[in-house]
Amino acid sequence: MDVDTQHLIQITDPHIGSRRDYRLAGVETLETLRLVLAEIGGLALPPDLICVTGDIAAEGATEAYRLFTQQIQFLELPYQWLPGNHDDARVIQEGFTAAPYWPLLELGAWRVISLNTAQPERVGGHLADEELGFLAHCLAEDPLAPTLLFMHHPPIPIGCAWLDAQRIDNADRLEAILRQHTNVRGIFTGHVHQEFHAHWAGTELYTTPATCFQFRAASRDFALSEQPPGYRRINLHADGSLTTDVVFLTQGLTRVDKQLAGY
Repeated sequence: MDVDTQHLIQITDPHIGSRRDYRLAGVETLETLRLVLAEIGGLALPPDLICVTGDIAAEGATEAYRLFTQQIQFLELPYQWLPGNHDDARVIQEGFTAAPYWPLLELGAWRVISLNTAQPERVGGHLADEELGFLAHCLAEDPLAPTLLFMHHPPIPIGCAWLDAQRIDNADRLEAILRQHTNVRGIFTGHVHQEFHAHWAGTELYTTPATCFQFRAASRDFALSEQPPGYRRINLHADGSLTTDVVFLTQGLTRVDKQLAGY
C-alpha cells in the first residue's frame, strides 16, 4: 500500500428534498444517497476526503441540508462541498456550520481548489471575477504543487445539447488561466448526471454521475438514463499523477420515471 497516496471520493447532485420520502423522477433521493454513502463507508481504504460538487438540495430548502448532513456525518470522514445551481448559497452556509466552505485545501503534496460556478436564479454556470482571480493566485502561489479543481458546471460541451447550453459561459477565461500554468492535473465537475472525460486546456476534465439518477448521454433534449446512482474514486499519487474511476451501485435500485420532462 502506498501510504503517500491520497484517496478522494467525489459525490455530486444528490438533489435531496425537504422530506425523507421526497422523490424526483420516481427516485427517493435521500435513500440513493444513503446507499452510496454506505458503499463508501465500506471501502477497504477509507477516503481522506469526500468532495461534494453541488446540487445537494433539490430546491435549496434548509431541511434538505440538515438531512444531507445527517447522512454524511454517519461516516465520520472529512468532507467539503460547493454549491450548484439548485442550491441556495445563503441557506447552504447556515446548514453546513460543521463543515465550512474551504476553497483551498492541502492534501499531502496536493492542493485542492473549489470554484463556485453557480449563479442566483440561473441554471447555467459562470465564474465570477473573484473566482478566477482566486484560481490564478493559487496556481501562481505554488506552481510546483499538483492541483485539482472541483466545480459544479463543466466548462465545455459533453455531447448533450440541452446540457451543453448550461456550461460555464466564460470558460475562455478559465482556459486562459489554465494554459498559463502546468500544475493542474484534473478538473472534476457535476451537473450533467453522467460520466464524461476529455483533454482540455492542458489538463484532464472529468464529469461524475449523480447519486440519484443519470441523464441519457448524447441526448438533444432532456432525457433520463437507466444507469444507476454512482460516485467517483480519485487517487492522488506522490509523484503528481492521478488515477480515477467511476463506481455505479448494483443493489437497492429503483426504476426511474422517464415521464419526467424537466426539473
